[in-house]
Amino acid sequence: MATFDLDEQEQLDALQQFWRSYGRIVMAVVLAVVVGFGSTKWWEYQNRTEAQSASATFNKLEAVQTVEDIDLISSLSEEIISEYGDTYYADLARLNLAKTEVDVGNSDGAIKLLRGVVDDSRDSSLVALARLRLAALYVMTEQFDLAMSALDGDADAAMSGLFADIRGDIYAAQDLHDEARGAYQEALSLLQEGNPWVDIVQIKIDSLGSQ
Repeated sequence: MATFDLDEQEQLDALQQFWRSYGRIVMAVVLAVVVGFGSTKWWEYQNRTEAQSASATFNKLEAVQTVEDIDLISSLSEEIISEYGDTYYADLARLNLAKTEVDVGNSDGAIKLLRGVVDDSRDSSLVALARLRLAALYVMTEQFDLAMSALDGDADAAMSGLFADIRGDIYAAQDLHDEARGAYQEALSLLQEGNPWVDIVQIKIDSLGSQ
């Protein structure tokens, strides 16, 4: 019994000595962890609240698109971009507003918006979509080198066929028929069976063959 008490006292003395030496450091670490955890939870709450607000505004945007109110579409899109710039909905709003800018003939404004998605979005699918639209817009404005550079790098797997198809369009627009045909053939090999775009690509290939 005496031995047990002695061991217990030695452990207590050692624990007290530990806290005298390291207690402040331990408490500082614990406090940092607790504060960090609290900050993380607050940040998650803020992000969730911000995303919910952005979603509500985006729903309004989708509703006005059916009536093609360009001024209201632009206003709501810009509101989402300015107030919820770090959310997924801001990227969708940029893509949406870029289309509106094209519709009113402002290709420079559309290019700027699409570039914003390519440079800043954390969603690889939206980046791929923006790159496709950017390339198509450059083809429309006959900026073929920029169109091709917009497609540089790895494509999103689901969109690789469309990337090849637009490369074909870039070549075809420059009367580079052999290169266009090769790109369209690549697109056919990448597009999934049953994809309605397959028929469109085949029409493009047939059109090249008749020239």
